[in-house]
Amino acid sequence: MKLQDILEWSARLAGCDEVPADSQVYVEATHDVRRVLFGVDIDVGELLYARDAGFDAVIAHHPMGDRARTGFSRVVWRQVEQMVSEGVDRAAAETAVQSRLDAPHRMVHIANVNRLVDTARLIGVPVANIHLACDIIGRQMLIDRLAERNHPGATVAEAISWIEDFPEMEAGHTRPEAWLGDPENALGRYTVAMAGGTNGGHPVFREYFRAGVDTVFSMHIAEDDLARLRADELAKGRTLVVTGHMSTDSIGINRVIAGLEEQGIEVTRTSGIVQ
Repeated sequence: MKLQDILEWSARLAGCDEVPADSQVYVEATHDVRRVLFGVDIDVGELLYARDAGFDAVIAHHPMGDRARTGFSRVVWRQVEQMVSEGVDRAAAETAVQSRLDAPHRMVHIANVNRLVDTARLIGVPVANIHLACDIIGRQMLIDRLAERNHPGATVAEAISWIEDFPEMEAGHTRPEAWLGDPENALGRYTVAMAGGTNGGHPVFREYFRAGVDTVFSMHIAEDDLARLRADELAKGRTLVVTGHMSTDSIGINRVIAGLEEQGIEVTRTSGIVQ
């Protein structure tokens, strides 16, 4: 398999019709990939290590540059459909998501978008990233776990304990926590607000609460968004559970890695992947 074959296979594994816009082959391998270095984030150090250690290719989780980064907004718009499925008005959902895209769009005009990709090309290390496919798989695993264990009268604390049973959570450096609301709150109506490029922050989460969602599960949230949410009347009595970025990302990543290993590809984990 070449890197493009791996990306197309991972997209199918996640139920996508095509490779998502936030995933890309930056430097293709000249021969079949048999040994891969896989990390959540890849920098020059990992590229040089992979070259010196004889790996056939490097795969990152997060976008490294090029169109996977400049086209990131196409993935974030997925949040609109997730919100609408929970009863959020479409116009309100679109407004909330758009507010999350303005700053990243401006940052692209500031950032040295292709610094790392240019280095990979310069030193000749085959490299790609697989983002959304991993996140879709991880999100569905959390949805399935919550659905199979949920029961009338379940509390947020119980739901947190169900998520903690994932090996990635047990081995991680953080634990799922309720950052808004009390863990003893009723779980109630909940949603897993993931696999949308990034977290929705205050604008998106408040619309979930407005639509009657009691508990939102997210990988992470910025401090300013959390402060705004805690001060928002719509969030009173509701709960936000933050599951932890690296551990949660690793749930989907490890399923992709397991699939690669089943096909005879040797994978070495690094840079934040929790096993």
